[in-house]
Formats: sequence, C-alpha cells, structure tokens
Amino acid sequence: MENVGSPKYTFSIVMAIYNVENYLEEAIESVVNQTIGFKEHVQLILVNDGSPDNSEEICTAYQEKFPNNVVYIKQENAGVSVARNTGIQVAEGKYINFLDSDDYFDLDVLEKVKNFFDLHGEEIDLVAIPLIFFEGKQGPHMLHYKFNKTRVIDVEVEYEAIQLQSGSTFIHRENGLGDLRFQPGQKYGEDGSLLTDIIMKKRKFGVLHDTVYNYRARAAGTSALQGSKTSYDYYFPTIDMYYIPKLEKYCDLYHGRVPKYVQFVVMYDMQWRLREKVIPEVLENEMDGYIERILHILKFIDEDIIWKQRYLNWYQKHALVNMKQRNKFFGLEDEFYQAEKVTTPVESTKSEVEVAEDIVVKDYKGNIKDCLSKRNTVDIFLCEVEGEHLLIVGRLGSLLPQTEMAVYFRNFKGQVFKAESYHFPNDQSFIAGHPIYDYFGFQFRIPLKELKLAKKWILSLDINGVEKRVGVKFSASARLSNKLKNGYMDANHEIMIWFNHAAQRFDVKKYSVLNMLKKERKVKLELKRKKVKNYSKISRTRILIRLLKRFKKSEINLFMDRIDKADDSAECLLEYYEQQQNKKQRNYYAIKKTSSDYDRLKTKYNVIDYKSYKHKIIFLLSDKLISSHADRFIYQPFTGTENYFKDLKEYKYIFLQHGIINTDLSNWLKKHDKNFKLFATSSVYEYRSIVEGNYGYTEKEVKLTGLPRYDRLTDDRKEKVILVMPTWRRHLVKEFSNKVNGRPYSETFKESQYFERWNHLLNDQKLLSHLKERGYRLLFVPHPSIRQQLDDFTLSNVDVAAYNDSYSRLFQKGSLLITDYSSVFFDFAYMKKPLIYYQFDDGNWNNGHGYFSYSDMGFGEVIDNHEELVSKIIDTVNSNVEMEEKYKQRVESFFAHIDKQNCKRMYDEINKL
Repeated sequence: MENVGSPKYTFSIVMAIYNVENYLEEAIESVVNQTIGFKEHVQLILVNDGSPDNSEEICTAYQEKFPNNVVYIKQENAGVSVARNTGIQVAEGKYINFLDSDDYFDLDVLEKVKNFFDLHGEEIDLVAIPLIFFEGKQGPHMLHYKFNKTRVIDVEVEYEAIQLQSGSTFIHRENGLGDLRFQPGQKYGEDGSLLTDIIMKKRKFGVLHDTVYNYRARAAGTSALQGSKTSYDYYFPTIDMYYIPKLEKYCDLYHGRVPKYVQFVVMYDMQWRLREKVIPEVLENEMDGYIERILHILKFIDEDIIWKQRYLNWYQKHALVNMKQRNKFFGLEDEFYQAEKVTTPVESTKSEVEVAEDIVVKDYKGNIKDCLSKRNTVDIFLCEVEGEHLLIVGRLGSLLPQTEMAVYFRNFKGQVFKAESYHFPNDQSFIAGHPIYDYFGFQFRIPLKELKLAKKWILSLDINGVEKRVGVKFSASARLSNKLKNGYMDANHEIMIWFNHAAQRFDVKKYSVLNMLKKERKVKLELKRKKVKNYSKISRTRILIRLLKRFKKSEINLFMDRIDKADDSAECLLEYYEQQQNKKQRNYYAIKKTSSDYDRLKTKYNVIDYKSYKHKIIFLLSDKLISSHADRFIYQPFTGTENYFKDLKEYKYIFLQHGIINTDLSNWLKKHDKNFKLFATSSVYEYRSIVEGNYGYTEKEVKLTGLPRYDRLTDDRKEKVILVMPTWRRHLVKEFSNKVNGRPYSETFKESQYFERWNHLLNDQKLLSHLKERGYRLLFVPHPSIRQQLDDFTLSNVDVAAYNDSYSRLFQKGSLLITDYSSVFFDFAYMKKPLIYYQFDDGNWNNGHGYFSYSDMGFGEVIDNHEELVSKIIDTVNSNVEMEEKYKQRVESFFAHIDKQNCKRMYDEINKL
C-alpha cells in the first residue's frame, strides 16, 4: 500500500540490491552520515532483489541499528525496475532518490538538495547533482556540462541539458513522481525514460554544482552498463520499449512535433549504438529490422539535434541527416549527396565574360553541403626524405566524390606527379557496424633529382578535370610543422625543402652552408617574433646540429629501453653491436642518470642522461633510433619545443618491441604515426597479424628476427622461485605525470577486483605453507605502472622484486610463472618452463582482439578462480615443476627461432637499411 498524506521524512532513499556485498556498506554509510541528520530526515529503503551473496546480512545489521529509519524488503529476483517500484510503495519521504548500491553520496548532498528545493520548489519537481566516476574510470560524466553553476534549467531553452541517471537525481515524490514508475523488463535506459516524463511535467529542473554523486565504474567491467554492448537487450528491447514509444507519445502530446528536449534524450542515448564499428553478434541475423528502427527514429529527430551530438563525427552526422531525408540506410558504397560540376561568372578586366569551374555537392533539396573551391588544405602525416626520394603521405576528408579525385604535385615548368592511393587503417567512420566513410589517402615518392629541376612546387586536388591548389596541415609525425613556418628539410646535403605557407607551395633550394645559415636566421627571427622562450639557444642548437650533420664522419645509433630501466632488447642489441667493433658507427644508450642501471652501463658503453642537453644533441644527430618501446618519451625528449626541432630529425626508427604482440595494437603502432623502418617479430602468427592487419606496414619493414633479449634466456632454477607477474590495468591507475616523472598514487586502486585477487593470492596461507614445506618461495614482480600502489598490498609473507632487478635474470631463475595477460609469458615459455594464466577479468579490455587464443595456443592452463589456481600451483610443485608435453609442442610451433641468434638477425636487417 503506497503512502499518502504528509511525508514522515524529508528524503526516502531507495536502493535496489543485487550482488554488491563488496560495495553496499560504503553506499549505506554515505546515507547514514549525511550532514542533514539521518535519524531526523532520512528513510533508507533496502530492497534485496534476490541477491545470491551476503548483502542480506549487511542490510539486516543496519535495520537493527536504525529500526525507525531503515526498511528492509526481500523479494525474488525481478530486476532493478521492479525492486525500485517496490521501494516506492513504502516510501514516506517528501523527496525520493534511487541511489545505486555500489555508488555513494558526498556527505552534504541531502542538505544542499533540501535547501535548493526550499528555494525553488514551486518551479521544479526534480534536482540533479554532478556524477563523477571513480575506480575503473575517473572524472566527470559526459553530461557534466550542465553543472557549470547552480540554477533552474528551462529545457525548452537548454534542451541539451538532459538528465538520464536516477541515482544523482532527487524527485518530489507526490508532484514529480506521482503515478509514474520504472518500466519492468526494460534493462537499459529505464532511468532516462522515467526522468524525462518527470521533467517534461514542468519542463524545468534544478542542478547543483557544488556536491557530488560518486559513480563506480567497476574495474572488472562487471556492471550492467559496462557489459551492455554484448547484450541483446541493449538494442531491440530498448528501442521498442523506450525510444519509439517515448517519441510517439510526445509527438501525440505536442500535436505532431516532439519537443527538442525529448529528441535530444533519445538521440544522445542512441548515438552510442549508432557509432559502433562492428555489428554486434546478437544482431547479425536481425540487421534489417534494426536498420528499419533506426530510420523510424530519425523521422522524429530534427536535423539540428543530430548536428549537436558530441560523440558522432562530421561524416556520421552527414550520413544520418541524409538517411533521415531519404529514409534510406547508407553504406560506404553509397554517396551521401550528389556531386556536379558548376560554372560561375567572375570579374574580369577583359571584354569577354570569364567563368570559374567548381565541383559542388548537394543534398536532395539542392542545398550545397561541400565544394572543391572551399577545400584549402590537406593533412600531411609523413613528409620526409627517404633515400633518394621525398616521401609525402596525406589524406583529405570531405564529401567530394573520391572515385574522380586525384592529387598532383607539380611545378610551373610542366612537371607533374600523380599521387598513388594510400589506405589509412582504423580511420573509417561507421554507422551501426556499417562503414559509411573512408578518408581519401594519397602518397608521393618523388625523386630528389626531379625536385632539383624547379624551385617551386604545388599540391593540387583534381575532380573531374576541375583543379584546386591546396595548402597543407602537418601532423605530429611529419618532419615539417605548421608551428615553425621557416622549418626545412636537408635532403642529403644536396637541396633544402620547405613549405611556404603564405604562397601555398613547396620551395626547393640548393643546399650550401651559406644558404643554411640564411634559412636559420629566418627561423631565429620567427622564434623571436613569436616570443619563444630561449629562442637564441634554440637557434644556436639548430645551427650546431646542421653543421655537425654536414661534417660528421660516423653513423650514430641511439639505443633506448625505458627511461629509468635498461635490461631489455635495446641493451642486448647494443652489447652485440659493441662486439662487432664497427669503427664506422658510434653507439649511445640513453637512460636517466638516477637509474641504478646508469652506473652499471656507464662502465661499458657510451651512456647519456635522458633529456640532458647531450641526449638531445645525440638524438637529433642519430641515424638510427633503436628502441624496445614506442612510447612518446622515446622519440620526443623535448618538452614544449618539439615543433622547433622536428625538421632536424633524420633517424630511422627501429622497433625491437618490448614483448610479443598478441592483440591488435594497430591503432597505436600504425605506420603513418610511428613510421618504423624495421619492426621486429618473433612468430609467424605475429608477423602475419601485422603485415596483413591494419598497421600499414609490409614485409619491407616487418622482419621475423625474434626479440634480441631472448638471446639471454637460459634455464637456471637453483633457487626454487615462483614468479607472480601480472600486467597492469590502465583504468585503475592515474595518467603519467611529468611532475613526479611517473604515475601518481591512486586512492581507489585498492577497491578494485584486480587488487583483491592478487593480494589474496599473495597471502593465501595454504599456498604459502605448502611452498615453504617444498622449499619454494613466491616472488612478486609488479608491473612498473602499478609500483606506486605497492603500499596497498600486504607483502609480509612474500618477496618483492626490486624495480632494477634484471627481468632476464628473473626469468632464468624462476621455476613457475603466474601471470594474467603480461607478454612476459612468452619469455618464460621460450625456455619451456611451466606457467599458469590467472584470468579473472578481461585485462585491459582488448585481449580478445588478436590472433592469440589462450585456450588453443597458450603455454599453460587458463584459470579464473582463486581456489582452482592455488590447487594448480600446488599440483605443479608436487610434480617437479615441468612444462607439460602439449605445451612444449605449442612453444615449438609458435616461435620461429629458438637458437639465440636474434641479435645477429636484427643486426643484419638493420645494416641492410
């Protein structure tokens, strides 16, 4: 029986509870400890929706402690909507809220919400507060923009200020909620559906900016929302129970036109489904019906609502507008609009009338959506001297017809080069898993001897015989920069090449020391005019590098692993280089002077302090940059001045790899960004995944050499050590900070499943006792990206590897490896030692997107629960800690080479360059 009459409490907080015993107490405490006074003002309604864990014990404990404030209801599992509706029936508060049982309030939330209602209660029935993520994701929600200040929002004016989450919302129970209820069976969007109906009663609601709802993005990815895209309910049921009925309801209420606020609610939610790159498996046999529903929804959505969506790109919005206009679904093979050649008269001093030709793109109404005459630039990703050629790789994004498009590089003497096509992988645009746009990519390889024949060269776009001269925008990976207009490339000390932005052309000039000094003077004046700090020092450094390059006699190789740790493939390969005693090459190794490896290496090699002035000089003089990593810190030692030295980089980037790639990393390691000249691989599977994948490399760059550090791997199990080496989770730790030169400590790390699982293993008394009896010990080797969290772990019963411990030495002495997804398992398996995969989550959420199957190709058993893992470790120890024969066979079939000749193969491939 629902409560009517005068409210007994100020607030009723309804919590639907299912499988949240690890988080529930924190949520309840955030209500109990509210500054408004829990006993006087708050009714807490705990609805156990058939939870299989120990949540009931927590609920009953609080009910016993606060019998006048806490209501506990237990029901069979029926879903969150039914559980909340059950709570509504017994609610006695003036205002009602639906706090999720794994989230929590700031302690002043209820006090501030009440104060706002007291001031504005006649205008509104609903107040919302900011939602801030924590744990697996940190920062404000995408809809945070409406919380810029505390105020009442009129949704007829601010229709983009939508509210979709009920936990961060407080509703007047009688006036706002009234007879409205959550819809049973609707698993996604149930909050947004109900809140929209409440807000549309008065078309106004309140927002507070100075208190917070803390939303847990579970680190393990186990919440309903995080696993939504693989659920059928995320698609058809949500559309049929929420989007379409909501649009049709308000279309009828408002006489044929859906209010923009309601349109925005539906379109915002729908955009996440529209922008997916892959057709979900649950929809593969029902795409026709799915597309029909998309087209039906678009009939209710105004074009300006589509354009205001922040998470659809320009091409997706154009496609959706066109789909709406034509009531037709478009794919990549379709043109959004129609292109045609037009002529327009132009002013002329001559007596005859002159005309200008253009290519325009129009929609079905005849509105111009794009035209060649307004395309003034193309994007250039690679611009460098490669051997005896100038290499230019770029792309154009537009609605212009690509089938008739060409790019030319020409001079005013009649020489013309036509670009070849170039595919930019991973850069397509999609709607509901269907490709709807691909950039027009192009590349030139122009012989330097041809460039010498003219001083001025232009880039032009041509469509169906209409040509347009264009300028360029250089990306971070191009040698030239838009931020240094007078930058230039030295082409083998024969010619100088730069882009004249004012004249929109490439200029070429014969190289000489005098011409170089003249150009450098222009660079200095540009830096001075822009008031660049230390411009004189930058100018002197540039001239020094130019002169040293001109007269140096030896090749320079710069080796790097991590900035603060060596002992990886670069160090191993450097040792091999030094053994060859090639007097025509000078080898250097860069690492921070504060690293313990610095002094060790200093006695044997030319070691330089990372980011020191000498490092930057050697970096710019290098012919080859040879590294086991591809992070920015390797190829960008400058801070804030990188654009003033880009044109001086002439090295060939050799990527040795930190570990074998078994997932798809093409979006990170793509050629038009990293531009590796050699890419080391260790397995035919890995080799094929890169050459045949979306990386952009060919067999010219990708080589099957093996990792140089594998040459050091020998089996030396004298100490009876079991290695525990999990990889990290990028969503659990904070971003790298230049201030601390590392990752700052994360307060929420210890709340994660990752921490709980690994800490549990390291402190399992049954396991530790058995290992001690057999003479074994656990050695915890945390990933460098979680070392700042070591104080969270209980480590009294295990040893912890020092950061500067040699990985090669650890692999050599380890008897058994326990890991999850870390690529170190390849090193261990290389020696045919036993290992176990402990995979209780999806790792960094990309481990399934690759060629490697842990169950079919892995070198050990895959386990997902603690008890089974402990039993497997004990069984392995009891059976002499040997790799099973089937896993040995997998090792032999996986690795291309197990001969300790990896350094030699890599050395030979580099010398071929």
